[in-house]
Amino acid sequence: MKTRYALLAVMLAGALVLTGCSTRVVTTDGEAPLYTVTAGGTGRAAAVPDMAEMYFGSTVVAEDAKTALGQTSETAETITAAVKDAGVAAEDIQTANVSIWPEQSGDGTRITVTGYRASVQVRVKIRDIESIGQVIGAASEAGANEVGGPTFTLSDDADVRNETIGLAIEDARVRAKVMAEAANKGLGEIISISEANVTIPPIYYDMSVRADAGAGVPIEPGQLDISTSVTVVFELK
Repeated sequence: MKTRYALLAVMLAGALVLTGCSTRVVTTDGEAPLYTVTAGGTGRAAAVPDMAEMYFGSTVVAEDAKTALGQTSETAETITAAVKDAGVAAEDIQTANVSIWPEQSGDGTRITVTGYRASVQVRVKIRDIESIGQVIGAASEAGANEVGGPTFTLSDDADVRNETIGLAIEDARVRAKVMAEAANKGLGEIISISEANVTIPPIYYDMSVRADAGAGVPIEPGQLDISTSVTVVFELK
């Protein structure tokens, strides 16, 4: 008898998967079969970003590598001091992408090193969105000749994540109820919940230009679209 129930459950599950619905029949010794329905749900919410990430770069060409790297390093220190004065906290500033490579020329028979190009970036997190223009201006005056960003994000996404999870579960409940009614069943308690995915895509503002050209550009943060997907198993009555 156990074997027959198990075989029946496998055949029924396979047939429902082929039709796009996930339903299970669970049996235990001495108990009535437990019928379940599985539904996916998605919850969406919007949030206004409260933080922006940017980078300010300095690129220098000099006759030798030491001079090129020394000049970019000096500029990076000046940029760091400037953005601090503009209100960016020290823990939100990071030096990144230090590089140096030779500048070359050739006539087809011989390659000659004509100098060295060095670059460095100062990455910052700006927690006061309204001060972005001021920070860009400060970095530009400090010698930054490249600027990238801003990328708008949330400093704390816990509340909005929790909101979308709740909405996703309710969405799954609605879908499960439709399937239950179609099977002439009632929807019972939740058996299990699994979170499939939480997506908080950042907003990118393409500003990969020279800092002096980008300092006067008006910037609007817009809003972030957050979504969560869950899978919920309900009892069928």
